[in-house]
Amino acid sequence: MAIVNFSIPKNLEKRVEETIHQKGFASKAEFFRFSAIYFMDILGRRAGSEEDRFKHLTSVLQQELRERYRGKRIPSASEQLADV
Repeated sequence: MAIVNFSIPKNLEKRVEETIHQKGFASKAEFFRFSAIYFMDILGRRAGSEEDRFKHLTSVLQQELRERYRGKRIPSASEQLADV
């Protein structure tokens, strides 16, 4: 097995460590192996329809919003854009 060494910025390292902890990876090496394989698989897939991509992105956004803002009040669009 080849050994690959590279540096990442501190802010990315923090995100990687949080993801490793949240998703249960055993190590940084396992995380980056999984990430590389996933990335290559995504590139290798034929692009789905616009509707499929939209459904996927909507689902990911919905999950992120639930995790980030569960129980918190989110200002309306009018309130957010009031000073624009």
